[in-house]
Amino acid sequence: MARSAGTMKSLVYIIRDDYNHPKEVIDPVMARVFDEEQWEVVLTDRTRDLIETESAVDLVMFFTNGRPAGETNMTPDEQRQIVRKVKGGMGIMFIHAGLVLIEPDSPFYVELNSGRFVEHSPHHVEVTNNPAASFKHPITEGVEAFMAIDEHYYCQVDTTRTDVILFSTSQHVTAAGGWAHRADAGKVVALTPGHNPEALGHPQMIQLMKNGADWAVRQS
Repeated sequence: MARSAGTMKSLVYIIRDDYNHPKEVIDPVMARVFDEEQWEVVLTDRTRDLIETESAVDLVMFFTNGRPAGETNMTPDEQRQIVRKVKGGMGIMFIHAGLVLIEPDSPFYVELNSGRFVEHSPHHVEVTNNPAASFKHPITEGVEAFMAIDEHYYCQVDTTRTDVILFSTSQHVTAAGGWAHRADAGKVVALTPGHNPEALGHPQMIQLMKNGADWAVRQS
């Protein structure tokens, strides 16, 4: 499913747009992350578009839970359909609010170790994001520590089943800011920064997302 150098474009579904995380903030940043010569981009506010498509999707990015007004949350069976796509080779990335509404007994958490939002800082604060110093990872290659005024997310993640690649520190706490691992033939990436234009559009955050997307679709 993943592309090789010189082959056809990779297909990415980007699930975004809700009241607190509007497409007007996210879409311009995505245009900087995904080179149109290498990627075919589908922008949607519905997770069920991913479930219903017959296209071979290489990567999905969750910026929200993909439940527009009038729709219910994904059922466990619908999550399992996405889990099967990931285990079959599709990459999956969770960015900031994409980690919301993932329950501790959900297939995303139990089977993919997606991580899950627990709480965030009471207001926007200075958050410094540092790549993990203990080892090198392709997602943090070329990425330097960066600070942004952001909504600091605190997430539950099983660190015994993933590589923590980023730590985020504010006046409140130091927490895992990014993690990545394999899930059978697929790959899972999560990054907690990115609530507002300053944080999501920071050059280092853009590099993290570029690297994460490339790593998630690379077979080697």
